[in-house]
Amino acid sequence: MELPKDAVLVDTRPRPAYEAGHLPGARHLDLSAPRFRLREEAELRALEAGLTELFQTLGLKSPVVLYDEGLTSRLCRTAFFLGLGGLEVRLWTEGWEELATEREEPTPERTATVARLQRDWLLTADEAARHPLLLDVRSPEEHKGLVHPPCCPRGGRIPGSKNAPLDLFLEPGSLLERLGLAPGEEVGLYCHSGARSAVAFFVLRSLGVRARNYLGSMHEWLQEGLPTEP
Repeated sequence: MELPKDAVLVDTRPRPAYEAGHLPGARHLDLSAPRFRLREEAELRALEAGLTELFQTLGLKSPVVLYDEGLTSRLCRTAFFLGLGGLEVRLWTEGWEELATEREEPTPERTATVARLQRDWLLTADEAARHPLLLDVRSPEEHKGLVHPPCCPRGGRIPGSKNAPLDLFLEPGSLLERLGLAPGEEVGLYCHSGARSAVAFFVLRSLGVRARNYLGSMHEWLQEGLPTEP
């Protein structure tokens, strides 16, 4: 991969791996865990303000190149937050390992970058509820409500959603044909916490599909007491 000029590097791997060796100048950032309620306009504005502070503190500006141990959900959820805030993001999923020779963490200069939410990237719970084409990228067992994480009171799925397990997206060759999608079409995505669906989001966007990610996903959906199937 040829790095864009003046690209800011972000390493999303676990911190011990980052400290053992990272690309020179790379910041460490992992946004795979934070969960926010994002239904009201005030909550969206608060996220925008938080991203602005993050961008400025870490010295982030476009373009940003992120890397991890392949195309991980950790990488994609972190990249989704940065792109949602308006940064130009690129994923570097292979070939960087031999260049990861730096161990000292950089002290970035604060930037004046201001986040502006890209609303065409995001679905709120209310938007997901009425989206005409909503894909659940969890496993078939999760989609059927047979299993669920311990943090959730029960299993289930968003009514009307169709199951498209994440494994499908890892072989993008005939993905659109298998999903019955076409470039330019809009599709909504969700999983448990918006991480696996972030992987699907970037794969579909690379194929020209106007994907939107329900970041709160089933974790938020169930916390809000919204209806599920079956």
